[in-house]
Amino acid sequence: ADGLNRPVKGVNDGRGFLFISHLGDIMPSGFLPLPVANVREADVVETYRNHPVFKALRDPEQLKGKCHDCDYRVVCGGQRGRAYAITGDYLETDPACVYEPTGKR
Repeated sequence: ADGLNRPVKGVNDGRGFLFISHLGDIMPSGFLPLPVANVREADVVETYRNHPVFKALRDPEQLKGKCHDCDYRVVCGGQRGRAYAITGDYLETDPACVYEPTGKR
């Protein structure tokens, strides 16, 4: 079977689940501390479906740098929490990735 057709694995920030902190903050994951709303003020389902951060995380075309150019971006997507922690941009290249894409998209 073609491994590229398998379900996305790894840290699925904003792809299939979300994280709600003890304060009620809605975040893409526990590894990506980027509060986008609070359960006391926003609908969880609406936030997941329509908030720009969640939409960007689900769209591999929004990834930047070598993650954008990578043939495996749909399967992998890099670790968005690490990218955010090191660069301040959750869509930037995963700094710990050693794979080098063969070309530009």
